[in-house]
Amino acid sequence: MRAALAKPLDWCTIQLARLNVPDAKNAEGLATRAQAVLENPDFLGGPAVAPPDFRFVTKRAFQFSSPAPSPWRRNNTVHGRLYEASKSWRDKPTIILLHGWNAQTMYHTLFPHIARRLARRGVNAAMFELPYHSRRKPRGRGAVRNFLSGDLVHVAQAAHQSLADARALIAWLKEQGSPRIGLWGISLGAWLSGMLACTEKRVDVVVLMTPVARMDRLIAEADFCAPIRRSLGSANVRLDSMNLTSHRPRIAAENILIVACEHDLFAPIDTIEELSATWGVTEMWRLRHGHISVLMSMPVMERTIQWVAQKARPAGG
Repeated sequence: MRAALAKPLDWCTIQLARLNVPDAKNAEGLATRAQAVLENPDFLGGPAVAPPDFRFVTKRAFQFSSPAPSPWRRNNTVHGRLYEASKSWRDKPTIILLHGWNAQTMYHTLFPHIARRLARRGVNAAMFELPYHSRRKPRGRGAVRNFLSGDLVHVAQAAHQSLADARALIAWLKEQGSPRIGLWGISLGAWLSGMLACTEKRVDVVVLMTPVARMDRLIAEADFCAPIRRSLGSANVRLDSMNLTSHRPRIAAENILIVACEHDLFAPIDTIEELSATWGVTEMWRLRHGHISVLMSMPVMERTIQWVAQKARPAGG
């Protein structure tokens, strides 16, 4: 896709995103509190067990309580779906799909398509709504309704909850017997998938599609992160722990696919090039797309599905 089409699409999306990021309600001491959260050893890691209350509410839809609850009850129920590859799905590998920020349409339209395609290739597909999205958006006076806000403490805690929810789902899938677990994340979901690849030993395959590799640059440069910059003022908060480039994956480089887009205004390709080099990734696709336009490319999705299916299946499977 030409830059003349891809870049305006990204730009318009960024302008709309600015309307969804509220200012911090109390900026006093925020930088100090944010630094403490980011430096907590459990920010990215922590123990993970299968949720004791995991249950299917329909044949495909499931729920469980978040192992890292927030102050808002509505946000603490994890809603997801499992697309089984066959009746003997427990013997099959499983890919967890992680959606982007405010990407409800992605979750409800693109992900089911990907999941069905994976299932036809003998790979289960699971997905869940990230905190502060869809049915998890808090209600009521004083509630923070968005994953991103001017309050960096809230953003860090939302990220921590997302990672904890994913680990709980991974633990449940392993408990059921799924032999291999993979992650396919897009945008914010790719950032989360990258962090899990660096901290979760039960992950075997990872796809990072347009990942936010340098969270420090996103916060410093993106228009929709202006509320975060305003709340921090002149304080120097170290954001290294939020950068994928500051961590190293626990899985083999040949089982990592990075998809970058030349015209991406959200995740600049130079940051993704840096990530690929730092991690020693051998397979990185450089596409003539933008952050949004790549989601509309069925050839790209089908190519990725084929890669995932090949890597997810055990040797000889």
